[in-house]
Amino acid sequence: MFAKSKIQALGLLAAVAVASFAAGATIKRADAAPPTDWRERCSYSGMLKDRLGLTEVQRDSIRTLMRSRRPAMRTLMSPIQPQVDSLRTDIRDKVRAVLTADQRVLYDSLLAHDREERRDSTAATRGGL
Repeated sequence: MFAKSKIQALGLLAAVAVASFAAGATIKRADAAPPTDWRERCSYSGMLKDRLGLTEVQRDSIRTLMRSRRPAMRTLMSPIQPQVDSLRTDIRDKVRAVLTADQRVLYDSLLAHDREERRDSTAATRGGL
């Protein structure tokens, strides 16, 4: 039982880190035009490509590795997903509270665009596109 709660805690911690990174990146880039491949730049393989100077082959290998682990990550995250979603909503509400009205409109637009890209990406990886 202890191992399961430890895994859930680690999963929640990872989700908080990802949500915090996403919120920070969104605020930092709110006034800048997003890169043409926004989802790739924010992905783990995209971040490693930028910071480590990976070749396309290396990036593709890492992307393949990450995709192969998605089912295991989904299984691990499934029990705590409601808590992650609640925390993400709380973070976004707090971010919105410090923004001006114009910034909130842009922030909401960025979030909607992110949701749309995530939905399209998920559909593509599951054979929907």
